[in-house]
Amino acid sequence: MTRPEYSGNRCLDFSGWIRKELPDSSTGFMVTNQDWVLWNYKTRRLMLLEEKTRFADVAPWFKRLIREVIHPALINYCGDHGIDYRGYHIVKFENTAPDNGKIFLDDIEITKEELKKILSLL
Repeated sequence: MTRPEYSGNRCLDFSGWIRKELPDSSTGFMVTNQDWVLWNYKTRRLMLLEEKTRFADVAPWFKRLIREVIHPALINYCGDHGIDYRGYHIVKFENTAPDNGKIFLDDIEITKEELKKILSLL
């Protein structure tokens, strides 16, 4: 059974600490959070997903990090360890969720049913 959602009020204490205590981005130090890691331990299928609402865009530096560092590293690692890596994707919602507007996966419009199938790692 899937656990219920308990994060109605997200604590931002650690986020504030990171912004205050770690190096400034002018030094080249960049910080982001990972939205979703989808993993089926039985089939060993893995996907990473960045979520953007209201058609927000991913920062250019983060797109480069995905394309040039994270994605290639996961391809290599997963290939060597029998993991079916399904990619690092960006999902954008017109509003806030699949049920209330258009859906784009990697800048291609898809339906809610297509998104469900892709994210189910089938």
